[in-house]
Amino acid sequence: MAIAHATIGTGATTVYTSSGESAVTAIFFMNDNAGARTLNLHIVKSGDTAATTNQIIKAISIDPADTYVINIEKIILATGDTIQASASAGASIQATLSYVSI
Repeated sequence: MAIAHATIGTGATTVYTSSGESAVTAIFFMNDNAGARTLNLHIVKSGDTAATTNQIIKAISIDPADTYVINIEKIILATGDTIQASASAGASIQATLSYVSI
């Protein structure tokens, strides 16, 4: 199992790029700010860009000093597929992702 980290910006920020077939097992989004922040999340097929057609979370609010966790189902990615996120304020949300190559 491996870990990836990213600081989420206000534009589409790549949290993880699959270098082969992989399964994402959990994603943690931690709001390291004194105010609530919103988060958008996309699963983007290789060669595509973040858009409403691949958005899986839209404007979910994360309270100050709180963490939002996605760990119910595995996300299977092919080579070059990405997980991208954006936030309502840059450098407020930290992402940590756990994945395994398959």
